[in-house]
Amino acid sequence: MKLTIDGREVECRSGATILEAARGAGIRIPALCDHPGLEPFAGCRICLVEVSGRGGFVPACATPAEDGQVVRTRTPEVLALRKRMLEFILAQHPYACLVCPEKASCDDLKSTIRKTGEVTGCVLCPENGDCELQRVADEVGLDRVDLPASYRNLEVHREDPFFDRDYNLCILCGRCVRVCEEVRGAAVLSFIHRGGRTEVGTAFGRPLLDSGCRFCGACVDICPTGSLIERAVRPQPAATGSAEIVCPFCAQGCVLTLRTRDGRVLDAVPADAEPNRRQACVKGRFLVRGALGGAGRIREPHVLKDGRLVPATLDEALDRASSGLLAAAEGRRALVYPSQVPLEDAFLFLEFGREVLGAGTVVPSPAPEVEMALEAFEARHGLPLPATRRLAAIGASRSILAWDLDLPADHPIAWLEVVKAARGGAVLVSAGRAPAGPVGQAALKLRLAPRPVSAAASLAAALLEAAPGPAAAIDGFEEFRDAARAHAAAARTSKRAAAEAARAIAAGAPAAVLFDAGSLAGPAGLEVLAWLWGIALLAGARLVPLGRGANERGVYEVERGFRSLAPATGSRELWPGLRAKGIDALYLAGPLPDLGALRPPFLVCQDTHWSRNAERADVVLPAAAFAETGGTWVNTEGRARTSPPAVAAPGAARPDGALVAALAERMGRPGFARRDHAAAFREFCERVPGLRGALRPAGPGEAVFLPGRPVGKARFAPVAPASRRRGRRPGPKAAAGPPLPREILRGLDLAAGSPGFARTRRDR
Repeated sequence: MKLTIDGREVECRSGATILEAARGAGIRIPALCDHPGLEPFAGCRICLVEVSGRGGFVPACATPAEDGQVVRTRTPEVLALRKRMLEFILAQHPYACLVCPEKASCDDLKSTIRKTGEVTGCVLCPENGDCELQRVADEVGLDRVDLPASYRNLEVHREDPFFDRDYNLCILCGRCVRVCEEVRGAAVLSFIHRGGRTEVGTAFGRPLLDSGCRFCGACVDICPTGSLIERAVRPQPAATGSAEIVCPFCAQGCVLTLRTRDGRVLDAVPADAEPNRRQACVKGRFLVRGALGGAGRIREPHVLKDGRLVPATLDEALDRASSGLLAAAEGRRALVYPSQVPLEDAFLFLEFGREVLGAGTVVPSPAPEVEMALEAFEARHGLPLPATRRLAAIGASRSILAWDLDLPADHPIAWLEVVKAARGGAVLVSAGRAPAGPVGQAALKLRLAPRPVSAAASLAAALLEAAPGPAAAIDGFEEFRDAARAHAAAARTSKRAAAEAARAIAAGAPAAVLFDAGSLAGPAGLEVLAWLWGIALLAGARLVPLGRGANERGVYEVERGFRSLAPATGSRELWPGLRAKGIDALYLAGPLPDLGALRPPFLVCQDTHWSRNAERADVVLPAAAFAETGGTWVNTEGRARTSPPAVAAPGAARPDGALVAALAERMGRPGFARRDHAAAFREFCERVPGLRGALRPAGPGEAVFLPGRPVGKARFAPVAPASRRRGRRPGPKAAAGPPLPREILRGLDLAAGSPGFARTRRDR
């Protein structure tokens, strides 16, 4: 499609707006309410243009581009109208600094007064210099406002955690309202009142905490002014540097931009990169700064002397750790390594456990549970599941079955894809928990209690009635069909709800079946997985397993590779070994619950923050946190990303791999110390079967993915007949939420917004 803008011939895609066409050609049209990823709003009217053949002026952000169209963006009439529109906006906004003739010389002199609680001018605003309203005012050439000022004098909302809401600075662009509904699927914010009293707020004026807000920060990031501002950065000077990291707080692998000054992290904002595309969750958006420098950070080594931990030099602590580990027999040593570290560090931990420690038990914590479930399913049935991993495939689905998931909390970026699909007309079937907000409320609900197996079988039986077609030719179909019908006849699940869900799934191709480790909790977990696989075969759906822990997909491949290289090394019998007093020395570098009476005779704790286990250790080694050590991360999709360290570690803290190498040297393996991150990367890429030839440092904008599992001919997995399930109590339910990473908080005090951080982990 071709059109003419300001005398230039411009090409654009079909369906683009005039504003998009102009931006694609490098022609600047100012706008305040427009933002990529949001539907056109046409609220600010700053982007008005002239179009030949149309009377008056049209908003470029909401007017489709047409072939042969002639557009003028800078006629005297358009420029005068834009200036007048901006005056209307500023009439209720503190604007004195915008039109002050001395504004260029006062910014540096008054930079510290941004700490003020009330903003009455640009130099008092934390967004000074980053405000889009300032940029538009300069671009429009506004040097005076002839309309009378009308300060709204609204109360600043400070009752919620993380950020303040000062609607005296709001220009009613609607960005926060739209991103909350259109992108996040929450619809917590809305326009309230009418006319000159219009403002943004919540239903009945309740705090965000009571309105279903998940504090993802999308509204803060998209606000063009200082109306929504993170509380922690308000008193801080402006950032002077930035660096990109991979967020370690869940398996989604979001890319965050850390804004820094003098080696300190001021805040973290979501980067415009895959898979999160400028979106984050509460942990990635607001907790990174506190996780890196909050209370409880271990900055110096400690050793146990006279019954209490005292600070020591790193050499002294390493010598004490080495002598204590060597004093235990090889088979009675254990290593718990963190799965939420870069692959290079995980590889060095495993090499250390095998080559140096001679450990009888080597386990990752948190364990890569969903990967282990897929592996156990393959071992039981000889059937590798063809699982789709790309999150974008969810957004392209026409029907989605979410099996016992709290998607917004546990898998926030996957949830964004669900919202995208639902807004495009897809149907969401929520088995078990249903998310809050418009998308969750519109979902078809399927009750799981008290027996998830029966609910899955009932849905499969309903699918057999709704879509019996091509699946009948797949091996094992008849046995699966008979078992499903027998289960459904005895199930308590609503047959009407199952039939409605089945019709929606069958009619909406392509379909996606989403699950995670929590969905498969309990002794019947693999049977639930067999039913979900059968449902996917019946509906022609993609099976989408979602990991919970950061880097668990990559660490699983490394750990599985070690098992294939040396099957006799390591086991998962940590807790039985501790209970049987079969472990004399434990090198604890991953999060575990309080060992209590199970504490072995010698305990080395390598951690970023103090925990109960660290407080009771013989030696404490300070580890560098995620942003202080570079490396390779693999998210739940299999997307690999390598990044350098963003900031320096505090005190004597060192990267996990460096501490492991130094400890190995003291235990008689000096050659181990030559393995830096680069050497470790080369080694595991060459030696680990699942990574061989798959990983390489990615260039800017380049996506590198691990290969999927090889699959054979599709067939149904055997399922237990209904008679074997009667009277059997369901297995225990896994704790809600993803595994807590090493640096995440132990108790988030939302009311005060002051979390305390430590590595924690629920007891398995």
